[in-house]
Amino acid sequence: MYCRKAMLKLSMKSILEDYKCGNARLLTMLEESDDPVVKIIQPSLKTGRKCKVTEAVDKAKECFKMKEVIGETQADRRGLGSTTAKWWSKTESKEKRDMIIDEIRNKEDSTRVQKAVQQPQLGQWTNWDTAIQRSLTWNDIWHMAPLRISFLIRSVYDLLPSNANLVRWGKKDDPTCPLCQGRQSTEHVLSSCKVALSKGDTRGGITEYFKNLPRS
Repeated sequence: MYCRKAMLKLSMKSILEDYKCGNARLLTMLEESDDPVVKIIQPSLKTGRKCKVTEAVDKAKECFKMKEVIGETQADRRGLGSTTAKWWSKTESKEKRDMIIDEIRNKEDSTRVQKAVQQPQLGQWTNWDTAIQRSLTWNDIWHMAPLRISFLIRSVYDLLPSNANLVRWGKKDDPTCPLCQGRQSTEHVLSSCKVALSKGDTRGGITEYFKNLPRS
């Protein structure tokens, strides 16, 4: 849920990521300090086993140096000169710190995507090539009905009580769709039921979802 590349981008940040970025900023400030005492001592940060800040900073620096060796590359239909690259050797100390922090955040996000790809159910959004990413700010979340937020999150991570999921969870024996007799997965409920699409909407499948919600 912290992934910035997910189809539903929430205004949440990982505590571990912020902790690592904060220590990385502190480490780079100590390394670039003009204080002679700090230069002599060369202090090291103790950040625990899971947060290896020194290694993350070193990898970020190596990445920028390698990019400078490779040169500027273009993607998609953008031509040469359409983007301006920041070269590591030509930036000032503050810009270097910001570049390191951004690189660490990108690495953390890439790690989350890799984990999502390995999850056949929760990571199905990684295969949605034509889907449009939606971002929710705290203001959107605050003014949105709790049931709607739950529906959005559970639909992205395939946690809706579709018949296929109910069979997987041991709550039901038949995974077929009551409308078209196909396998009723989350994707089927929301966008693939031929009977619902022939009628111009998918309200039939969504209604089934609300029927399966637990009652208080």
